[in-house]
Amino acid sequence: KYTVTSSVTFTAQWQESDEDGDNGDEEWENPYADVTANQWFYAAVQYVSENKLMNGVAENAFGPDIHTTRGMLVTILHRMEGEPQAGEHSFADVAEDKYYADAVAWAAENDIVNGYSGTVFAPEKAMSREEMAVALYRYAQYKGCDVSAGEDANILSYADAFTVSEYAVSALQWACGAGIISGTGDGSTLTPQGEATRAQAAVMLQQFCEQYQ
Repeated sequence: KYTVTSSVTFTAQWQESDEDGDNGDEEWENPYADVTANQWFYAAVQYVSENKLMNGVAENAFGPDIHTTRGMLVTILHRMEGEPQAGEHSFADVAEDKYYADAVAWAAENDIVNGYSGTVFAPEKAMSREEMAVALYRYAQYKGCDVSAGEDANILSYADAFTVSEYAVSALQWACGAGIISGTGDGSTLTPQGEATRAQAAVMLQQFCEQYQ
Protein backbone atom coordinates (compact mmCIF):
# COMPACT_ATOMS: atom_id res chain seq x y z
CA LYS A 1 0.00 0.00 0.00
CA TYR A 2 1.37 3.41 -0.97
CA THR A 3 0.24 6.80 0.41
CA VAL A 4 0.78 9.98 -1.56
CA THR A 5 1.28 12.90 0.80
CA SER A 6 1.78 15.68 -1.75
CA SER A 7 0.81 16.58 -5.27
CA VAL A 8 2.78 14.31 -7.58
CA THR A 9 2.41 13.72 -11.28
CA PHE A 10 3.07 10.16 -12.49
CA THR A 11 3.96 9.61 -16.12
CA ALA A 12 3.78 6.16 -17.63
CA GLN A 13 5.60 5.27 -20.81
CA TRP A 14 5.01 2.24 -23.02
CA GLN A 15 7.40 0.96 -25.65
CA GLU A 16 5.88 -0.53 -28.76
CA SER A 17 6.75 -4.20 -28.98
CA ASP A 18 6.57 -6.91 -31.60
CA GLU A 19 4.04 -9.65 -30.97
CA ASP A 20 6.77 -12.02 -29.91
CA GLY A 21 8.19 -9.49 -27.47
CA ASP A 22 11.46 -9.04 -29.36
CA ASN A 23 12.39 -5.38 -29.71
CA GLY A 24 16.10 -5.57 -30.45
CA ASP A 25 16.59 -7.73 -33.51
CA GLU A 26 16.20 -6.32 -36.96
CA GLU A 27 15.81 -8.58 -39.95
CA TRP A 28 19.00 -8.90 -41.97
CA GLU A 29 18.88 -6.99 -45.22
CA ASN A 30 20.65 -9.37 -47.57
CA PRO A 31 22.75 -7.34 -50.04
CA TYR A 32 23.84 -10.35 -52.10
CA ALA A 33 22.08 -11.31 -55.31
CA ASP A 34 23.85 -14.69 -55.30
CA VAL A 35 22.62 -15.70 -51.82
CA THR A 36 18.96 -16.63 -51.41
CA ALA A 37 17.00 -17.80 -48.38
CA ASN A 38 16.46 -21.32 -49.73
CA GLN A 39 20.18 -22.10 -50.03
CA TRP A 40 21.92 -24.30 -47.45
CA PHE A 41 24.49 -21.63 -46.62
CA TYR A 42 22.11 -18.66 -46.27
CA ALA A 43 22.12 -18.58 -42.44
CA ALA A 44 25.91 -18.90 -42.35
CA VAL A 45 26.40 -16.03 -44.80
CA GLN A 46 24.05 -13.94 -42.68
CA TYR A 47 26.07 -14.83 -39.58
CA VAL A 48 29.50 -14.00 -41.01
CA SER A 49 28.13 -10.80 -42.55
CA GLU A 50 26.44 -9.54 -39.40
CA ASN A 51 29.52 -10.36 -37.34
CA LYS A 52 31.80 -8.69 -39.89
CA LEU A 53 33.90 -11.82 -40.44
CA MET A 54 33.49 -12.01 -44.22
CA ASN A 55 32.72 -9.34 -46.78
CA GLY A 56 31.31 -9.75 -50.25
CA VAL A 57 33.51 -10.07 -53.33
CA ALA A 58 31.49 -7.17 -54.77
CA GLU A 59 28.84 -4.80 -53.47
CA ASN A 60 26.01 -7.20 -54.33
CA ALA A 61 27.88 -10.52 -54.56
CA PHE A 62 29.15 -12.87 -51.85
CA GLY A 63 30.72 -15.36 -54.24
CA PRO A 64 29.60 -18.52 -52.42
CA ASP A 65 31.10 -20.86 -55.01
CA ILE A 66 34.43 -19.03 -55.24
CA HIS A 67 37.30 -20.77 -53.48
CA THR A 68 38.62 -19.45 -50.18
CA THR A 69 42.21 -18.29 -50.48
CA ARG A 70 44.88 -18.49 -47.80
CA GLY A 71 44.91 -14.69 -47.65
CA MET A 72 41.14 -14.60 -47.12
CA LEU A 73 41.19 -17.11 -44.29
CA VAL A 74 44.01 -15.55 -42.27
CA THR A 75 42.25 -12.19 -42.62
CA ILE A 76 39.05 -13.69 -41.19
CA LEU A 77 40.86 -15.30 -38.26
CA HIS A 78 42.76 -12.07 -37.64
CA ARG A 79 39.45 -10.20 -37.45
CA MET A 80 38.03 -12.80 -35.07
CA GLU A 81 40.99 -12.18 -32.78
CA GLY A 82 40.53 -8.41 -32.82
CA GLU A 83 43.28 -7.69 -35.37
CA PRO A 84 46.28 -7.84 -33.01
CA GLN A 85 49.60 -6.50 -34.22
CA ALA A 86 52.42 -8.83 -35.17
CA GLY A 87 56.04 -8.55 -36.18
CA GLU A 88 57.29 -8.23 -39.72
CA HIS A 89 57.00 -11.22 -42.04
CA SER A 90 59.59 -12.49 -44.50
CA PHE A 91 57.29 -13.49 -47.37
CA ALA A 92 58.32 -12.05 -50.72
CA ASP A 93 54.86 -12.71 -52.20
CA VAL A 94 52.99 -10.67 -49.56
CA ALA A 95 53.15 -6.97 -50.37
CA GLU A 96 52.69 -4.62 -47.43
CA ASP A 97 49.80 -2.83 -49.13
CA LYS A 98 47.70 -5.98 -49.49
CA TYR A 99 44.61 -6.32 -47.30
CA TYR A 100 45.95 -9.55 -45.82
CA ALA A 101 49.51 -8.41 -45.04
CA ASP A 102 49.05 -7.88 -41.29
CA ALA A 103 46.96 -11.03 -40.98
CA VAL A 104 49.61 -13.13 -42.73
CA ALA A 105 52.29 -11.87 -40.35
CA TRP A 106 50.08 -12.64 -37.33
CA ALA A 107 49.04 -16.11 -38.54
CA ALA A 108 52.59 -17.16 -39.35
CA GLU A 109 54.00 -15.72 -36.13
CA ASN A 110 51.51 -17.77 -34.10
CA ASP A 111 51.83 -20.99 -36.12
CA ILE A 112 48.21 -20.87 -37.27
CA VAL A 113 48.89 -20.76 -41.02
CA ASN A 114 52.52 -21.03 -42.03
CA GLY A 115 54.26 -20.30 -45.29
CA TYR A 116 55.38 -22.93 -47.76
CA SER A 117 58.88 -21.66 -47.07
CA GLY A 118 60.46 -18.75 -45.28
CA THR A 119 59.78 -16.50 -48.25
CA VAL A 120 56.64 -17.99 -49.86
CA PHE A 121 53.19 -17.77 -48.29
CA ALA A 122 51.03 -18.12 -51.45
CA PRO A 123 48.21 -15.84 -50.22
CA GLU A 124 46.17 -16.23 -53.42
CA LYS A 125 46.30 -20.03 -53.37
CA ALA A 126 43.00 -21.80 -52.77
CA MET A 127 42.70 -23.60 -49.46
CA SER A 128 41.61 -27.21 -49.40
CA ARG A 129 39.00 -28.38 -46.92
CA GLU A 130 41.63 -30.17 -44.86
CA GLU A 131 43.87 -27.08 -44.84
CA MET A 132 40.99 -25.00 -43.52
CA ALA A 133 40.29 -27.60 -40.83
CA VAL A 134 43.95 -27.47 -39.80
CA ALA A 135 43.91 -23.65 -39.63
CA LEU A 136 40.79 -23.64 -37.43
CA TYR A 137 42.24 -26.41 -35.26
CA ARG A 138 45.45 -24.47 -34.70
CA TYR A 139 43.50 -21.28 -34.03
CA ALA A 140 41.44 -23.12 -31.41
CA GLN A 141 44.64 -24.34 -29.78
CA TYR A 142 46.09 -20.83 -29.93
CA LYS A 143 43.06 -19.58 -28.00
CA GLY A 144 43.39 -22.36 -25.44
CA CYS A 145 40.13 -24.04 -26.43
CA ASP A 146 39.34 -27.66 -25.63
CA VAL A 147 39.97 -29.62 -28.83
CA SER A 148 39.34 -33.05 -27.35
CA ALA A 149 36.10 -33.40 -29.32
CA GLY A 150 37.93 -35.32 -32.03
CA GLU A 151 39.43 -37.97 -29.79
CA ASP A 152 36.48 -40.29 -30.32
CA ALA A 153 35.58 -39.18 -33.85
CA ASN A 154 35.93 -41.95 -36.42
CA ILE A 155 36.59 -40.38 -39.80
CA LEU A 156 37.24 -43.84 -41.25
CA SER A 157 33.51 -44.06 -41.84
CA TYR A 158 33.97 -41.66 -44.76
CA ALA A 159 34.67 -43.34 -48.08
CA ASP A 160 37.64 -41.09 -48.86
CA ALA A 161 39.16 -41.03 -45.35
CA PHE A 162 42.40 -42.52 -46.62
CA THR A 163 43.00 -39.49 -48.83
CA VAL A 164 43.37 -37.23 -45.78
CA SER A 165 46.96 -36.01 -45.46
CA GLU A 166 48.75 -37.32 -42.39
CA TYR A 167 49.32 -33.84 -40.95
CA ALA A 168 45.58 -33.10 -41.14
CA VAL A 169 44.18 -36.25 -39.49
CA SER A 170 43.92 -34.84 -35.95
CA ALA A 171 42.43 -31.58 -37.22
CA LEU A 172 39.78 -33.33 -39.29
CA GLN A 173 38.92 -35.67 -36.43
CA TRP A 174 38.40 -32.61 -34.24
CA ALA A 175 36.44 -30.71 -36.90
CA CYS A 176 34.13 -33.68 -37.50
CA GLY A 177 33.73 -34.45 -33.81
CA ALA A 178 32.94 -30.80 -33.01
CA GLY A 179 30.46 -30.52 -35.87
CA ILE A 180 32.49 -27.85 -37.63
CA ILE A 181 32.87 -29.81 -40.84
CA SER A 182 30.51 -32.38 -42.29
CA GLY A 183 30.42 -34.75 -45.22
CA THR A 184 30.04 -33.67 -48.82
CA GLY A 185 27.60 -34.86 -51.44
CA ASP A 186 25.41 -37.51 -49.84
CA GLY A 187 27.45 -37.19 -46.65
CA SER A 188 29.65 -40.22 -47.28
CA THR A 189 32.79 -38.29 -48.24
CA LEU A 190 34.95 -35.57 -46.69
CA THR A 191 36.63 -34.38 -49.90
CA PRO A 192 39.70 -33.29 -47.91
CA GLN A 193 41.67 -32.25 -51.01
CA GLY A 194 38.78 -30.32 -52.52
CA GLU A 195 38.84 -26.54 -52.50
CA ALA A 196 36.93 -24.93 -49.64
CA THR A 197 34.36 -22.58 -51.13
CA ARG A 198 33.39 -19.33 -49.47
CA ALA A 199 29.99 -20.86 -48.67
CA GLN A 200 31.67 -23.80 -46.93
CA ALA A 201 34.00 -21.43 -45.12
CA ALA A 202 31.02 -19.40 -43.86
CA VAL A 203 29.37 -22.53 -42.48
CA MET A 204 32.57 -23.73 -40.78
CA LEU A 205 33.16 -20.31 -39.25
CA GLN A 206 29.63 -20.07 -37.89
CA GLN A 207 29.92 -23.54 -36.32
CA PHE A 208 33.32 -22.65 -34.86
CA CYS A 209 32.22 -19.34 -33.38
CA GLU A 210 29.03 -20.70 -31.88
CA GLN A 211 31.06 -23.33 -30.04
CA TYR A 212 34.23 -21.49 -29.10
CA GLN A 213 33.71 -17.73 -29.18
